[in-house]
Amino acid sequence: MDNPSQPTEKLRSFAGDNEAHLHPYPTPNPFSPQTVAVGKPQSQPYQSTTSSSSSVQGSVPPAAVSKVPIPRLATGDVSYRRRRSARACEPCRQRKIKCDGIRPVCSQCIHHNHQCTFEDVKRVRDQKRLGSLAKRVEAYEALLRELEGEVDLPTARKIRKAMKNSGNSRKPDDDGSDSSTSMGSLEAIDQVDEDLNRSERTRAAGFFGKNSEVQWMRKLETGVSMKSPSRYGGSGGALNSLHSDSHQDASFIQKRQLSEKDISTSTMDYHLDNLDIPLIEPCDPFVVPPRELADRYLHAFLTYVHPTFSAIRKNTFTLQYQQFFNNALSPPQKWLAILNMIFAIGCRFSRLIDDPQSSEEDLLYLTRARLLGLHSKILFEHTDLQQIQLEMLVAIYLLCLGQVNRAHAFSNMALRSALSLGINLRLTDNRTEDGAKEARGRLWWSIYSMEHLLTSMTGRASCVSEGLCSVPLPLPCDEEAFDHPEAKRLFQDSALRESELRPTLFELHTQSPTQSPSQSCISTWPPSPSLFSTFLVDLTLVTHAIMNKVYSIEGLRKGASQIEYRIQKFDLKIDRWRTKLPSFYQFTLPNAGPWHLNHPQLEDLSAPFVRERVCLAMNYYSARIILYRPCLNIHPQSDSDASPRNRLRADMATNCLQAACAMIAILPESPDVSWLARAAPWWSVLHYLMQATTALLLGLSFSSYPGAPNPSKDWKTGSAERISNPLTPISNMYPPLLETDLRTAVESARKALWWLHKTAEVDVAAKKAFELCRRIVGRIAPGLGIELDDWPDGGSYVEAVKGRREGGNGSVNGSVNGHDIVSGMEAFEELIDFEGGVF
Repeated sequence: MDNPSQPTEKLRSFAGDNEAHLHPYPTPNPFSPQTVAVGKPQSQPYQSTTSSSSSVQGSVPPAAVSKVPIPRLATGDVSYRRRRSARACEPCRQRKIKCDGIRPVCSQCIHHNHQCTFEDVKRVRDQKRLGSLAKRVEAYEALLRELEGEVDLPTARKIRKAMKNSGNSRKPDDDGSDSSTSMGSLEAIDQVDEDLNRSERTRAAGFFGKNSEVQWMRKLETGVSMKSPSRYGGSGGALNSLHSDSHQDASFIQKRQLSEKDISTSTMDYHLDNLDIPLIEPCDPFVVPPRELADRYLHAFLTYVHPTFSAIRKNTFTLQYQQFFNNALSPPQKWLAILNMIFAIGCRFSRLIDDPQSSEEDLLYLTRARLLGLHSKILFEHTDLQQIQLEMLVAIYLLCLGQVNRAHAFSNMALRSALSLGINLRLTDNRTEDGAKEARGRLWWSIYSMEHLLTSMTGRASCVSEGLCSVPLPLPCDEEAFDHPEAKRLFQDSALRESELRPTLFELHTQSPTQSPSQSCISTWPPSPSLFSTFLVDLTLVTHAIMNKVYSIEGLRKGASQIEYRIQKFDLKIDRWRTKLPSFYQFTLPNAGPWHLNHPQLEDLSAPFVRERVCLAMNYYSARIILYRPCLNIHPQSDSDASPRNRLRADMATNCLQAACAMIAILPESPDVSWLARAAPWWSVLHYLMQATTALLLGLSFSSYPGAPNPSKDWKTGSAERISNPLTPISNMYPPLLETDLRTAVESARKALWWLHKTAEVDVAAKKAFELCRRIVGRIAPGLGIELDDWPDGGSYVEAVKGRREGGNGSVNGSVNGHDIVSGMEAFEELIDFEGGVF
């Protein structure tokens, strides 16, 4: 049907083509009753068209006029129009009636008194349902990834297979992969990027893994060396690429990798394995020092080393020692070798507190021990308990010398020898007394602790796991209290001992991490060196598991999500260990968090249990640095990258920096080597100090890049609240500690360098470490606005080792009480069984 408002020109042109066929019927008269519109008159174009066609009306039959189409007419009153709705309500849809769509209630529902409801269209409903299902799938997959590390191996394989077959593609950053410039190591697998056998220096250093502060220093050196000189002027250059987001130019990534390979690991190694250990010749292996000097060395070992490394049975060995000097008889060579190693370790301690520049008398005792118990003939014999003790003591002494690579070799020898005799397993032989069983268990835990310490220092893979041994934790009482009823009860009932002395690592997940210390059985024992050792071993178990689960290749294959879950789990374990400490071993303020140290009880040497508190605190914060260190990246996270994973890593990075500041805060403000020797684990304190310093320098290097918050305003000025509580973060940006109070980090780094500078006077390894850190500080200080006038410059310390010794010290060669001990060849074993007397 033609529209009556169609233009006249179109009708005319259309009629001009074939007028006889286009007009078979006459055009109706617009004024006839059949065509008159109601309301609105017809338009002028339609009238003109009708008049132009009047010439043909005479030739049309009359019957055809009544069949002319009547055009649709528009109504003049809009109120008569029916309202159309884009979406009908549900009651109208079900009853299939017209709905006007008025909301919240349509007219039909009002008329019929129905509940009017409108639903989304199918497309919108599908989109909402799809989004809900996607979130549910993500939650299920996250749960499966968490359970993967907790279930048995077959079930874990099924979970991985299901996750692989699900076809769920993660976002590019969902696997947690950092850029190649990242200082974090959640996803970085250890690799050897240099030939360690190419020179004597590289062989002496050996391999250092990613959880070693030596490798941290190497990566930090690479990062700061790639910063362009114009960075302080604002252009940035390579620095902007270094601190940019993870999506970086491939050429820059390759440049960084090549730059890192140019820096040899041995050049960043501050240990002393490159120095030879000379033999003191000529040397009589059967000569011992005077009784007064020997007593002093033995006392130093038993007081400051034995509680941590219980390599001997204290009471039995002391009795053997007294009878040896009283009778001047000749014991077996292995026992003498053990005695000389104790003298060597005690001598090293005495040099720290008396005269650091005194003659290297300890090398003489080492030479005697080598001739007595470490010559080629003995090394090819079957091992026994005394050989294990000797190898363990040599590892301790080499660690005191800073010979970490050699100490690791002897520690492995002691470990393998212990495994060959089953020292790592529970001894159920009733013919062996309880004291001997306990001594063997403590020997195993000493080897275990040494293995953990050296593994954390070198970053090498450990062959020891928590499932390797079944020996219970050391009994929290000394040998003199073994006859106590409570000790006897634990000796006789192994199940009771296992339940009451359960390690924190193996506590059930339902155990509350905030349980009161009084509720823990181990915390009810009175203070003693053995109780201190028990707590130390308990923490070592947790920290060693961290390195096996977080840093190992097997752990990295689990994926970043699983590693992050494990970090959070071990964080709760460490906190649980701290809450179990009794009040006399607590190193934090009562009812405070882990970052609030009780300084008066840590710095005063006259305070009771000050050494136990300091040692436990250093091990605790070292564990936290190890735990959080993989999340400490040198580049900042952008505000737009605020995913839950990045927020979690930012929190962990902050905890790493807080632990580093707390580690430095343990030390007194004025460096004192004598305090360090008496209160701290002096054989490993340099390791702890470098752990904290390197973590701080990594964090400070972030604040030195262009565009970071103005450090001169952050750490030189601040409110009284920040000064009184500098470790309380008030910002969610990364890293919160540095942006909240950069002053804390800068002052901690300065204090750490002063301590390194002071210890460099007595230790060559500390001197090397100080030079490495001082060079890094000099490069990042301008970007931080730091004036180095009150920082140590390294020009005033004294060389610790002046050269290789040419011979022994004659003052210790000679006799005991005027008798040559070699001349007494009587059967001294009849008085004390030296072959088995240590146990």
